[in-house]
Amino acid sequence: MAEDPELLHTRDEKPFVSCRVMVTNRTRNADGEWVDGEWVDGEWVDGEPTAHNVRVYGTAASNLYDSAGRGGRVIVHGLMKIETWTDRDTQHKRTKQVVEVSNRFGEVGGSFRFDAARVERQRPTPSSASSSIMPSSADEKPAAVEPAAG
Repeated sequence: MAEDPELLHTRDEKPFVSCRVMVTNRTRNADGEWVDGEWVDGEWVDGEPTAHNVRVYGTAASNLYDSAGRGGRVIVHGLMKIETWTDRDTQHKRTKQVVEVSNRFGEVGGSFRFDAARVERQRPTPSSASSSIMPSSADEKPAAVEPAAG
């Protein structure tokens, strides 16, 4: 993760997490060589990292907030969405890509390649099992960017 996850709330006071993750594409270079009678592909080469805005809703939001932090490796599978708004100062149209993960679609998890972790299953409570922590309508946007206390 490029930064610590930030716990925020929708206008309906439902929590969500906002964060940025870095993605580095790796490829093998074109060079290869014969080693002990076998062809060995070229070395792995890291590409330029790209930052992605991620927003996580639902039960995964609090779990991510409690479990991950800056520098941690996470795996994110979600829907790429484009947010559009008008800049208050310049009145120009602005856009931002966001990868969205919710109880309805997507997953976010930790990488066990370099870190050890214990995964604990959380049993849903009757009230949380029936309610999603996703905005209730497609028109609802996350509220202000005030971090939650705590």
